Amino acid sequence: MQNEGVEKAERYSSGGLVVGVIGLVFVAIAIGYGLLDPEAGFAPWAYPFCLLLGVLIWMILIRPALRLHHDELELRNALHTRWVPFALITSVEIGQVTVVNVGETKYVGSGFGRTRRTIRQDKSAAHDTPLEKRSTAWLIEDKLHRRMAAGQERAARELRSGEGVERRVRHAWAWPEIGALVVLLVATVVLALVG
Repeated sequence: MQNEGVEKAERYSSGGLVVGVIGLVFVAIAIGYGLLDPEAGFAPWAYPFCLLLGVLIWMILIRPALRLHHDELELRNALHTRWVPFALITSVEIGQVTVVNVGETKYVGSGFGRTRRTIRQDKSAAHDTPLEKRSTAWLIEDKLHRRMAAGQERAARELRSGEGVERRVRHAWAWPEIGALVVLLVATVVLALVG
């Protein structure tokens, strides 16, 4: 998909998005109720605790995902993100979590996976099973294999032409989420002990 010349990443997750959004709505309702009704009896520590629950819901249910960019795979987990160039991936398997191998190094993405039942169904499916009868995870794994092959071909062409681009696995911690988690946890404990 392209929008004004910018290619958008494809995002896949294993279904926590709807439950996560519902959880965030309930957290917002609880905080709103406490703010709008002063006689509700909300303890001072309840506000940072509700926000802490909201951050946990975000980190565990909404943030984890598998994102496919033009030439790299993004593995978003609760506390960190890895970007793995398709040209470096030696194997990929979507089981209950996504496992990506780069040489001897293994990277795990918790944002997308299959149920045990789907794993059994995909393993027992014949090679010529129509695409509409395949699971979403099988289709994404197939797409990953095709992107890996294309990335490796692109890297080989660049190497032959002498314009080899350095590719490496990148890693970033989810510092905003980690910081919010720590601050809200400390605020909740301090207000609970003081109040």
